[in-house]
Amino acid sequence: MKRLPAFLAVFFAIAALPLAAANVTGKIAFVTKRGQNPVPAETLVWLEPLGGKVPRRTPGTFQIVTRNKILIPHVLAIPVGSTVGFPNDDPISHNLFSLSSNNAFDLGLYRKGTGKTQKFDTPGIVNIYCNVHPNMSAVIHVLSTPYFGFADANGGFSVGDVPPGKYRLVVWNEQGGQSEAPVIDVTTSGLSQAVTLTLDSRNYRATVHMNKVGKPYQPSSTREY
Repeated sequence: MKRLPAFLAVFFAIAALPLAAANVTGKIAFVTKRGQNPVPAETLVWLEPLGGKVPRRTPGTFQIVTRNKILIPHVLAIPVGSTVGFPNDDPISHNLFSLSSNNAFDLGLYRKGTGKTQKFDTPGIVNIYCNVHPNMSAVIHVLSTPYFGFADANGGFSVGDVPPGKYRLVVWNEQGGQSEAPVIDVTTSGLSQAVTLTLDSRNYRATVHMNKVGKPYQPSSTREY
């Protein structure tokens, strides 16, 4: 068996190495009106590769905890195929559910303890509510791209391990809605130019959602459960 010349061996060895990944950084800004306080740290940022096969992030196990009739965290991002546990830290029962397309579920009524789990196999937004307590809510983003993260309290964001290439950069906030940079160019050193995306929350209106059977909630009774 003939050996490759030394320079060819080095060439193929270098070609086999993965392209250097970069950190994609930027800034989120909000346009608001009086009384609005969108939470910058609940702003999700993700990159969708343009062209080529999109790699998958390994599914994981996550949690949304019920505590003092609040779902924590309020916004969660997970890879497709991941499982979310819903432990209940309250001394009362809850019934979490979602009517979101392709990710609908109903955990039924359950008491304090480890709670129940749900697997999410379809990309999309999952709006979660409690069938007992109408003020409880959370949002899960099920993502098919592995490149995502959250902004910090000041609106700055950094998404790591992004290979060079062209991407669609998308940001989302519950009050600010969604905004995007349709095409960005990522190099080995990050973005080729600084990016600031603005979310306009002035048209945000809190909506009244229905219970799990699509009917208005009944007035609360003196009996908690």
